[in-house]
Amino acid sequence: MHHAFQLYAHLTWHTWERRGCLDQNAVQEFAVAARNATRVTGVRVLESAVLADHVHVLVSSRPSSVLSDFVRLVKSGTAYRANFRIPGAVRWGRGFYAASVSKGHLRRVAAYIRKQDRHHPDLVPKKTRGLANPGRQPGVYQYTGMARTLAAGPE
Repeated sequence: MHHAFQLYAHLTWHTWERRGCLDQNAVQEFAVAARNATRVTGVRVLESAVLADHVHVLVSSRPSSVLSDFVRLVKSGTAYRANFRIPGAVRWGRGFYAASVSKGHLRRVAAYIRKQDRHHPDLVPKKTRGLANPGRQPGVYQYTGMARTLAAGPE
């Protein structure tokens, strides 16, 4: 029996309150989480872009695949791994946006996603950053490379 399908979607989701909390470490964790989610759900990533406050992902899926399961696994996997390094580093907003993409528009959408760093140069993830509001209390962590120190908060 032969099964053929051509289902494509452009997915995007953002961080909590669109805070620019995604740095280069979070980008690496996103890649790991996306690979793991692909294995579990069968949704294949064709192109992706991670910016400081949102992501774009072009995917191909089987008719039986559930895109919300894929997004849930990527978001939770990225946050879990990034927050293990720096507590409170990544916090996602609720939900996601999905738009179907025809096969004839795949190149255009993939090019749009690849150009996100030029479209939003101010949102390219930084190598290191200080966390002003990690979304967790008590204490605000100041990230300085590989060392994690507890910043003095207001008394």
